[in-house]
Amino acid sequence: MYKKISEDEYDHTTLPILEAIFDQDIYGTVDNPFINKSWEVILLGRDIFYMFFEEHELTEKSKIETVRIYKKIFQYLQSRNINEIIICRTPCHRPWEGERYPNFAAVIPTAPITETIRELWNKEPDFRSASTYAVCDETKRWGYISTHDGFSWLAGDADFIEGFHAFYGGREAVRQYFYDFDVSGAWILSYDETGGVPAVGANSTREYAYYCAGWEPHIYTEQEIEANTIEYPEPTQPPASGQSES
Repeated sequence: MYKKISEDEYDHTTLPILEAIFDQDIYGTVDNPFINKSWEVILLGRDIFYMFFEEHELTEKSKIETVRIYKKIFQYLQSRNINEIIICRTPCHRPWEGERYPNFAAVIPTAPITETIRELWNKEPDFRSASTYAVCDETKRWGYISTHDGFSWLAGDADFIEGFHAFYGGREAVRQYFYDFDVSGAWILSYDETGGVPAVGANSTREYAYYCAGWEPHIYTEQEIEANTIEYPEPTQPPASGQSES
């Protein structure tokens, strides 16, 4: 289902695409990890590997909603006739002398995305051993990047991001997803005291995440915390045979 990108193709074809989208100094010292600072940035919880989970196997609300929003992202790409994407481990540059990680990148179809990523995970050790990933396509109009800190970014030009907001159910619905993730999994973003990030003045992973998206950190009421800290709904049932998930 996937096509592994050779070292030569990576250097001459793929890398220029990645360098046009992602800032190479992506952690802690830049305003956000995207070259085009006019792009709107959306915050997401966790990473694309949450698509591995089946909703009916989960009981925590924030994890169920994370599965749903990642599936929506790839459904949205398909609705825009984006049928192939580039996925790579980060950082997205040629390894420096003495740098220990190998480049890995592949072209994968947007459908069936879950099966393809699982195949990469099972067959490609260099992909599986990475802790962060970047996703984009050759149009250079959008990009996704995960972090090892429990959150990810999706960004793009106005047409792309406005389209995703509409596809998901509105700008407020997208933002509320992250707020709910933040309050239910607050420990994920708050454990890290960076000691201050000079370029952005952030003192924690949570502050840095919000700063990069240009969002004000949400201040929760006691009622919101009680309602969303951890919820254990009844596990959902798998769709009946012949029915597709929405």
